[in-house]
Amino acid sequence: MITIEQVEKVVKHTGVTYQEAKEALEVTEGNVLEAIINIEKRRGETKQSTHASQNRQEERMQREENNSDSLDQFVEWVKRWVHRGTINKLEVVRNKKVVLALPVLVFIILVLFVFWVTVPLLIISLFFGYGYRFSGPDLEKTKVNDAVQMASEATIKAKDAVVNTFDEWSKKDDDANGKNSNH
Repeated sequence: MITIEQVEKVVKHTGVTYQEAKEALEVTEGNVLEAIINIEKRRGETKQSTHASQNRQEERMQREENNSDSLDQFVEWVKRWVHRGTINKLEVVRNKKVVLALPVLVFIILVLFVFWVTVPLLIISLFFGYGYRFSGPDLEKTKVNDAVQMASEATIKAKDAVVNTFDEWSKKDDDANGKNSNH
């Protein structure tokens, strides 16, 4: 049987309600010391659980904040590259005159999504005397224009070589046909 004195001792040492003290004493079969220890253990577990829960919540908030920062950084990076892609141009040139100026961003999209049309057109147009150069604050001083110029010159040389070879074959064919008709 649990007495009121036992309940009051547990309440005095732990600060719990009379009901909680009585329940703790019933579990320990009236052992005051064991009831106090059990109550304190539960408090410690509750504090640890609460503290751990707070830590998890703080960690979650920190991750969400970091994710938000990462997203903001990514959006800023995309904005910078879109801006660069629109202020820098790919110029199509013929006889030292700009025939067409495309934003680099448009050129990249064309190459990525319709490369089977874009790339052959770029190559074929080189044979017809068109050239390319990049202009804009980020691309004028780069070696990209030198590489494009070298490719244009190589294409012109290749075209001239093909034309010369074709002309030589035509002359040989004409000479051969001319000699055969004289006999």
